[in-house]
Amino acid sequence: MKTNIFLQKTSNLYVENRLLKFIIVVLALAVIFNSFMVYRAVKYQRVVLIPPQMTGTVEFVQGRPTDSYTKDLSRRIVNLAATYSPPTARMQFEGLLSYYAPEAYPEASQAWYSLASRIEESQVSSVFYLQTIKLDENIIEVFGNLKQFAGDTLLENSSKTYLINYRLQDGKFYIVSFKEKLSQRQEEERG
Repeated sequence: MKTNIFLQKTSNLYVENRLLKFIIVVLALAVIFNSFMVYRAVKYQRVVLIPPQMTGTVEFVQGRPTDSYTKDLSRRIVNLAATYSPPTARMQFEGLLSYYAPEAYPEASQAWYSLASRIEESQVSSVFYLQTIKLDENIIEVFGNLKQFAGDTLLENSSKTYLINYRLQDGKFYIVSFKEKLSQRQEEERG
């Protein structure tokens, strides 16, 4: 840097100091601007994922997934839980258990593996035809038609509604509970 524009050395040093101060101020402003832009980018970022076996893109905006992602997961979960045959039931339920929250896993694994054993013993198959999905804050309501067979014999053909209680933690979908919604008549019979 050539700042020898004055005859006195002190004047040249003052010019050099002013130039260095100006450069420091410009760099500080650039750092502040860059920090603001990074904060803004992180706050409004969109993460687009395409997980395996999903029909579309998955978007999380400000930590919340889009409805299409939640509906895709609902279809997958209800398919794993309600559509099975004796050879596939245990594998289906293992896939379903991978979605469960850690605190709900022990109870759920006991229930689902017990059901898998009963299915294998009684040779029951089940098919669930999904019709509607309703989303609330932390509950998904899935309605459809359930058909159960023992061999070629139809055991049950009825409309069922399942409630999936879920939570999102660090962008991961966790099932807290999966249960059948009982009708008024069924609740009165149980109560």
